[in-house]
Amino acid sequence: MDNGLIGGFSPHQIVGAVTNRRFELILLPTEKCNLRCTYCYEDFAIGRMSDETQSAIEQLLARRVPDLQHLNFSWFGGEPLVAKDVVLRLSRFAAELCKRHGVRFSGGLTTNAVQLTPELMVHLLDCNQNFFQITLDGWGATHDAVRKYANGRGSFDAIWRNLRAIKALEREFEIVLRVHVRRENIADLDELMRQVGEEFSGDERFRLDFQHLRDLGGTGGKTIQRPVTMSELFELETHFRRVFAEATPRARQNGDAQSSVSMEAFATRLSSESAGSRRSEEMAEGGGYICYAAKPNSLLVRADGRLAKCTVAFDDDRNTIGKINPDGTLTIDNEKLAPWVRGFIDLDAGSLACPLQSMHLVAPRTRATASQQNA
Repeated sequence: MDNGLIGGFSPHQIVGAVTNRRFELILLPTEKCNLRCTYCYEDFAIGRMSDETQSAIEQLLARRVPDLQHLNFSWFGGEPLVAKDVVLRLSRFAAELCKRHGVRFSGGLTTNAVQLTPELMVHLLDCNQNFFQITLDGWGATHDAVRKYANGRGSFDAIWRNLRAIKALEREFEIVLRVHVRRENIADLDELMRQVGEEFSGDERFRLDFQHLRDLGGTGGKTIQRPVTMSELFELETHFRRVFAEATPRARQNGDAQSSVSMEAFATRLSSESAGSRRSEEMAEGGGYICYAAKPNSLLVRADGRLAKCTVAFDDDRNTIGKINPDGTLTIDNEKLAPWVRGFIDLDAGSLACPLQSMHLVAPRTRATASQQNA
């Protein structure tokens, strides 16, 4: 035990990940997307979540919420706002249910933000969905070269317009601007940092997270050649944060940018997957990174009702651990679940940071023996 940490993790982290008084649901309202990012690992084969699956989730919540202290939603896809009515239906249901039982309810979205208008943002905030991870791949045309609609049109202008409009809202929220660093956009990211600094500096609701773009699977992953290394990313992030700090109006006025350079630097570096970004309050707790997929009280519900743990390994059979039944009960194969959560046996940092990587030498299973487990 060191500085209150146990095996490198805070007691609060450990308890929060294993207690049955907390329930984290990662929900895919659709696995379709309105963009076709060149590096995406998804195949968009599964469409919108059915009414039956939505009803099953509501019944699951009705049974679980009375015994909870905290319920958290994380919306993923595809692009979750392609099915915004599903997002709003389940968020409103959960918000009302939690209010009735005195349960804390929180949530957020990983979204490309092309549909995240201020009007929709207000509806989401009214349901306590107030955390957003939004990716930028460069300024203007550099972003558009890789994050585009199916017809080839770029997405940057719509995202930037929505971000600026959302900034004007007098509401509490947190937006993580996930900046992908790749060899092809390094020269352009200075301009992005200058523009972001000028527009959003001083607004604590917006913060930066730098990730090196890398192969996460699928046909899109194969398009990534010579990804930036982790050591290169550390050096580049320091530079980009300095450019950001120097672009802030206050820094230009006072000639002092150094105080902003280290802002959250490297705080989420172990977060390798799109749903892995953390709220600032979680990072403030201290301790190592624990992936949502490693947590026993975190569960992913795919658009077709299958249960999983990881938002990256959709095509890996080991990631399909069961299904949600029409009555809201869960059928879970505990043998398939065990490798995902085994990091808590000995607090192994590698297994907790990315259970999938610790499983990569094990051949995927093709047959499951399911056991009934009620939520």
